[in-house]
Amino acid sequence: MSTPTPKTIINNKYGARAVFTIESVQDEPAADAPKLLVPQPRQTKFCCRLELPEFSVTSAVFTKKKDAEKAAAKMAVDKLGIELSLPKTPQTAEEKCQALKDRVYTVFADQFLLSYCPFIAHFRAAVQREGDNYGLVPAAVISALDTKIVNLCKSINSRAEMDPALSLALVLNAAKSCSHLLSPADSFWIGKRDSFSFETKEKLLNWSPEFTGKTDNTMEFRERTESCLFTAIFIPSCFEKKAKSLNLKVEPHQYFLDVIANHLSVADSSHVLISRPLSKASLDARFYFPVPDTLPSVSYLFGNSPISEKRKGSPHCQLKYNKRASILVGQEVHGDAILAAVGSSWKSLGTMSCEDISLSSYYRLLLNRVPWGSYKISRDAILAAKLPASFTTRSNWRGALPRVLLINFCHNNRLSDPKFSLSEADSMEKLQNTNQTQPGQSGSLNATGNESGMLDGVKNEMSEGLDDIQCGELDNEPTGRGPYLCAVKILSKAGDLIIECCSEMPYRNKSHAIQSTALKAINVLNKDNERIWPHQDHATFSIVDDMFNYYKKGSPVDDDTSSSAQKLLQKDVDLNHNHEMTDLNITGPDSGKSPSSGTIVCIQYSVFLLGKSVRECLESKEEFEFEFGTGAVIPQLEMCVSRMSVGQSAHFYTSLPPENLILAAAGECAEKISTLPLGESGLEYNVTFLRLMEPPEERMEQAFFSPPLSKQRIEYALRLLEESHAKSWVDLGCGSGGLFDALLEQKTDLVYIAGVDISQRSLIRAAKVLHSKLDVGHKPRLATPSFESAFIYEGSITEFDRRIHGFDVATCIEVIEHMEEDQAYKFGECALGTLCPRILMVSTPNVEYNPILQRNVLDSKNDSAGEDLTEDVEGKSGLPCKFRNYDHKFEWTRKQFSDWALKLASQYGYDVQFSGVGGSGEEPGFASQIAVFKRCDPFHGSWLNSRKCKICSEDYNESNNTDLLYPYKEVWNWKAG
Repeated sequence: MSTPTPKTIINNKYGARAVFTIESVQDEPAADAPKLLVPQPRQTKFCCRLELPEFSVTSAVFTKKKDAEKAAAKMAVDKLGIELSLPKTPQTAEEKCQALKDRVYTVFADQFLLSYCPFIAHFRAAVQREGDNYGLVPAAVISALDTKIVNLCKSINSRAEMDPALSLALVLNAAKSCSHLLSPADSFWIGKRDSFSFETKEKLLNWSPEFTGKTDNTMEFRERTESCLFTAIFIPSCFEKKAKSLNLKVEPHQYFLDVIANHLSVADSSHVLISRPLSKASLDARFYFPVPDTLPSVSYLFGNSPISEKRKGSPHCQLKYNKRASILVGQEVHGDAILAAVGSSWKSLGTMSCEDISLSSYYRLLLNRVPWGSYKISRDAILAAKLPASFTTRSNWRGALPRVLLINFCHNNRLSDPKFSLSEADSMEKLQNTNQTQPGQSGSLNATGNESGMLDGVKNEMSEGLDDIQCGELDNEPTGRGPYLCAVKILSKAGDLIIECCSEMPYRNKSHAIQSTALKAINVLNKDNERIWPHQDHATFSIVDDMFNYYKKGSPVDDDTSSSAQKLLQKDVDLNHNHEMTDLNITGPDSGKSPSSGTIVCIQYSVFLLGKSVRECLESKEEFEFEFGTGAVIPQLEMCVSRMSVGQSAHFYTSLPPENLILAAAGECAEKISTLPLGESGLEYNVTFLRLMEPPEERMEQAFFSPPLSKQRIEYALRLLEESHAKSWVDLGCGSGGLFDALLEQKTDLVYIAGVDISQRSLIRAAKVLHSKLDVGHKPRLATPSFESAFIYEGSITEFDRRIHGFDVATCIEVIEHMEEDQAYKFGECALGTLCPRILMVSTPNVEYNPILQRNVLDSKNDSAGEDLTEDVEGKSGLPCKFRNYDHKFEWTRKQFSDWALKLASQYGYDVQFSGVGGSGEEPGFASQIAVFKRCDPFHGSWLNSRKCKICSEDYNESNNTDLLYPYKEVWNWKAG
């Protein structure tokens, strides 16, 4: 229990008779201050005058009003001789019950009533009431609104935090055992046995927070003469019935709880339970719902006889559990409920105030209960945004960060804050070993978040060694230079383990490790909510997901993009048959600036609800940024943007997402839409591509080189093709087809070209580039008249495919650094050992050049983005140097690159020459280092003589080895004529 502040002591002792008056004081400029050409504003400071019946005091001058008030109160307390001592904390059950009885009695004390603003409206209604209930206050008001009583009830029985009916029972029994209070047997009222004093009644009836005098403390009578109108939400206990708006009207001299009781169809306002607040807003929004007929039995704690069960109201057995209300407030709510923001508060100084709660706000509150919904709300883009599948860099992330989403989820569900742990990567092997299922276990959630059994096995997922490095708020984080592993645990308030998972790979940046692991935990929660939340009162995910139909029923908002991406790669795809996105129409000239993975895209968009008799704008954004390729927007929108270039506009249609999601986005028109039949409706998206921000690597290279480094690499490849007089060429890792675009403008001897990439999104753009230049219907003007055919394949360049075997030239430009190092060696073996091109060109960043590109900003902790990977440059200064792109798995020095290339060349019969682009080639070398492999026997790998190659002469039974020989998927082709 905390020590009361001086201001609290003054308010409790004097109530409204203590008058705090704030006075402004203008600072005078210093006498020796030099004169300035521009007049400088004087700083306003404040002092506080506190007037009490016995004396008055004036504080010193402060820059904040609160500090002046605190100082004045402290002066008054000192003058009164009151010592600030920590009250004794009750320990035993008897002491706690006695403390509750004392607090309930204190609430009804005359001097307390006028000082505790949240109670004034309720006690004013009590003295205005006529008949048997004169002077009585609903017990639920006392049990829900007084913070000290709430905490005392929780200390007596921890279930009181979740069950408002239990708190009500405790307060009623405390009042019944107090000789100065009364509680009628047939209702839930509490009152004083002795009447309020005449002075207290008069001040309650004539209450106004404005004082007309400073010596006699008289108050000006200000009666509410107008009706109070506000909108609340009525939430039926039956889950199948829709929530609806409820317009409430409180007349002058009318008690607002009486109005709510009437709408809940209960006997009177004492039969209305009040939940805890949903937020810490200026005016708390709370649920109001019926009191059960049978309260929990706690009379034995106070030595009372059991409270009569023959009370007016609906029987408890007939009050159905209200899932939606219980989820929002985190307490047990039974029966129909009303969500309203009404009452008196500290800010309103005891006068009644109210705020509207719209239907759209209610659905947003529900959506905010789960992380994927919180992310949508943080972006204010419910129909466009989607929680990204991966965390790349903080500078690229938009919206609430994963760690914040996870913490908010824990707060919303009354769980302990997630505990993050960091460790050095040298413990990774031990972690991997301990992630295996132990003998006798039914399974666990492993490091990748894949469910392999019941919740019982989760507790053994991580080793005891990980517990040793657990650091909660990271106050004892590792001091090494990484890379780092991260783990996170989520516990209940009682300390029970809810979920535990750790990163499956190390990160070179601490923040990146924490955010990625938090996102992994969120994904586990999204996937395994039914196992993680087995109890009804914790079934947040399953109920909210049912309402928004998001993860459970495969709504269009959450469908996988792969199937639609494959369809869009086909030349004659009929978008009208695509249930995800129909009638895609792109207008405007192609600027050539299209998105690739990792770019930041900025669009303008609007979403309209279309029906037989309605066209309503649900959501619109003048500027909306997202990282392309991470799933940060709904699949239909990302698919649309992937086919656009900067400056173009597009519109498309989708089927209707769940109605609750529509209402969350609808804003002011939610009420109108909720009454419309939406069976044959759909959504229309209008999109304009405003601008494109390149990945960090391309931005750096464009800033330091003219022409840009990417263009220099393309020019190098074109010269190689021209000098080699190649007839066939394959681009391994062709991406969006930038090299194709440049190649078809040059005169070469090429007859046959091909491209291979693993990314479907990139292949969409590459196919579009080739199609626009080669389609006969567009009458192409090719610089190479002998050109005959072009193919694009989807597949991994670490796998052999017979269709690209034995080409004259193969290029692999800035690709291998996106693989793991062992995969880069596998690529080299596949390219030179089985694909056997006559010439192979490979380029990759030179990590030794990075300090020049990054202007020697080497310490990632001081970087505003703070997320780029770091690595030591071997043999140099020993300072960390950031990789050029977050997606790079490694970057090699010149020695590392040459060792890799020379080993492969000697193994497979190639000569290799080293060169590069970007810079003069002097220390520290070129920005992009290039290796050109040339087969020692120039005719062995020739495309025109490929039948002589050993791999083609071997006895392959093609009919039985199709998958082995042709693993690539052909996604686009063109042939002359």
